[in-house]
Amino acid sequence: MSALRRLGWLAGAGALAVGCGAKPETGRADTIDTAIPAGDARSGAGKTPETDDGAVTSPPEAPVPSEYEAEKAWAEARGVVIEPGKTTVVAKRRGDVARSTTYADSLVVFRSSGTIVRFVGTTKPAQMPNPASSVVPDVDGDGRKDLGIVRPGVYRALGDVTFGIPGHERAAFKIVTEDGDGGLPAWRDLSGDGDFSAAERALSAERGYRISGIYIHYGFAPAGTTIGGSTYVGPWSVGCQNVLYDELDSFVEAVGGATASFRFAIVDD
Repeated sequence: MSALRRLGWLAGAGALAVGCGAKPETGRADTIDTAIPAGDARSGAGKTPETDDGAVTSPPEAPVPSEYEAEKAWAEARGVVIEPGKTTVVAKRRGDVARSTTYADSLVVFRSSGTIVRFVGTTKPAQMPNPASSVVPDVDGDGRKDLGIVRPGVYRALGDVTFGIPGHERAAFKIVTEDGDGGLPAWRDLSGDGDFSAAERALSAERGYRISGIYIHYGFAPAGTTIGGSTYVGPWSVGCQNVLYDELDSFVEAVGGATASFRFAIVDD
């Protein structure tokens, strides 16, 4: 518990395509050459349809996509396949590519039932690395710990694990690559300023930096969550994905339970 305090964790922690195809009418052989030219006044082209009593009718409106369909179109336009009958979670990452102590992202759960549930969350690290801890590595060998952030991409989340304050662990999901590798592509904050600059992102990709031990687990409320007599504030992460402490049970239910496995994607919004 004291280790958490030294880290500063108390300080603040598509659209539907509408088909139209009227049933064709049969023609009569003796009507050849009697068609009315399109521009003739007798032609109905360009007129608003009328009913038998002369009332003007409006053409039928295209149906409005459901929330599920709209979110599915958004995700698939960005390369995330939403498979029918399966659970997929799309994490929408917002704002600067930098350390963040707020819940600025959202997690959209595409349920196997064809419905969605949304949760606030964060996909970014919140705490700076503790120089005395081995949790965050020094990837470039300059003597300074290099904070990491999972790069946008499509991964898998595996349940049947727990994570949390010692003695207060709760359901969590381990993030692996689609091939099952626990080392995920990552960007590293090599300068130690909490920002993942364009140059650092490019160098991280070139060197193939990865980050491991990444989970979806609970974070704390912006106003503070009291656990075991201590109060913790805001997101809790040096690379993990956070769901609010009070919303974790709902998230677990939405993805299919604590032992569920599902596709997990991080997408820039």
